[in-house]
Amino acid sequence: MTAPTHISFAGFIYLLILTTTGISLNLVNASIIAVSSILPDIDTGASTVGKIVPFISTNLERKYGHRTLTHSAVFVVALGVILLPIFLYNRDMYVCLIVGYASHPFLDTMTVNGVKMFYPFSSVKCVFPFEVNNPHRYRLQTGSKMDKMLGVIFLIGCIPTFVIAYAGYERFVRAAQQNIEAAVRDYNEFSKDHLVVAEVEAYSALTKQSLKGSIEIIGALNPHILVFKGSDGRPHTLGKEFQADYVVESILCSKGEAAHSAIRNVDLSNQLVSQVASFIDTSAENYFFGDLTTSDKVSLPENIKLFTPITGGGSTIRFNFATLDDIRTFNLEYVYVSKGILTIKSISTHQFPKNVEDVVIPKLDNFTQISIAVDAKESITFMKGKGDTTHVNELLALKNSARFFQDEIDLNWERIASLKSESVSSIFDLDQKIANTEQAVRLDSAEYANLIELMSKHYLSGGTLQGSDLKWKKEKQVLSGLVASRTSQLEKASIAIRRLEVQNAELASKASAAQLHSEIRSTVNGILVDIRQVPHNNKTQVTFIIRRIN
Repeated sequence: MTAPTHISFAGFIYLLILTTTGISLNLVNASIIAVSSILPDIDTGASTVGKIVPFISTNLERKYGHRTLTHSAVFVVALGVILLPIFLYNRDMYVCLIVGYASHPFLDTMTVNGVKMFYPFSSVKCVFPFEVNNPHRYRLQTGSKMDKMLGVIFLIGCIPTFVIAYAGYERFVRAAQQNIEAAVRDYNEFSKDHLVVAEVEAYSALTKQSLKGSIEIIGALNPHILVFKGSDGRPHTLGKEFQADYVVESILCSKGEAAHSAIRNVDLSNQLVSQVASFIDTSAENYFFGDLTTSDKVSLPENIKLFTPITGGGSTIRFNFATLDDIRTFNLEYVYVSKGILTIKSISTHQFPKNVEDVVIPKLDNFTQISIAVDAKESITFMKGKGDTTHVNELLALKNSARFFQDEIDLNWERIASLKSESVSSIFDLDQKIANTEQAVRLDSAEYANLIELMSKHYLSGGTLQGSDLKWKKEKQVLSGLVASRTSQLEKASIAIRRLEVQNAELASKASAAQLHSEIRSTVNGILVDIRQVPHNNKTQVTFIIRRIN
């Protein structure tokens, strides 16, 4: 084979095989494999390389002959061992050198004369392909038209293989697949130093509305779902059916404008959510990730089908590709964070500082939250308003919980007074009845004594005396009942009054304890930035947010 054919064949092998196995595509490697592919012909003065070093080629050809020693497998192995130091220096150069050299004798087996592949151990000529009945069939004459034609074919084959090698074999496969998994791998590769755009054909999982055209990819949730910025400026997901907002039919990612990414973790404990704005470059695209814990009551989407950058449950707020606009949309700027670290990913077309030390960390205000629960029966009086300066132990508000107990005490005293009044009135009536009855008993007693005297003188019969006796006894029974009723009413009134007095003593004790806990005082020096009153479980949660002043 002629030198051009060897060079084009070696180049084809380099582009088709070596670049797909990790060998770099560059001019140095291409030059090494091209030069090494014609080196075996140093054993003849008629070759291109032989003419360059005739003093070597002439001696080799005279002593060993053409296509013997320098074309043998033994020489290739020996060359590989001798050149191992190059492997230690640069693996790519070593592989290109050995493969390029070995491609020459392999291609020469396709010539009519073949190659003494196992020289010097055997002089048998190896040919390929081999047919027993016609050894020369399918093989070429060096320098013939077919030789040159084969060189042209290999050269033409280098064009598509170069395109594939330049893009990368994996990239070529992904471009052919155009599925979501390939797009995720492209994004992970491209997003290191570029914005990522994608040509997509998809449809909405809910409305079945078509989505077709170019979109900006901003992230990957997992190996099967991408996040992109929709025409509404909000993030949406691309993936398979039942897994994302939009179902992908075909997608191909490509590099957009050169860009840089920066990741920063921010501790927002004892801060307002709005403080995160102090950490970002507003000229870049900023996305927030992480969970924050708050005691504030917020209303957030939970367990919905469509992708939402901010969700929540209980006391947790979850951020996933959230932006400042999302924070404002959900009214989270003044939510107090009791604990949580937020991860900020910034993407920009300008260069970020390379070292963390170069980044100026803003000095954030520190906030304190003071919360109390106010029952429905209680009221609260505020001693401080928004914007007022507060000092340690200064009174912020007074909870009027003791007023309830005092009202109950006053009501009980009214009940006691009413009971006493009713008791006095009732006893007065009974005393009047008792006095009248006692007078009647005395009269009946005198009448009975007079009748006894008349009867002793035989002026009256026994029947008259018996009637008087019965009347006298009846009056005495009435008197006894009235006295017992008076005593009973006095005891009942006394017990009822005593019970109310005991209740008042208990209420007074509770009022005293409530008075001690009714004062809400500041724990820090600062400025009162917000007072929140949120109904919760038949109570009102009152929260004071104070920005500390050192």
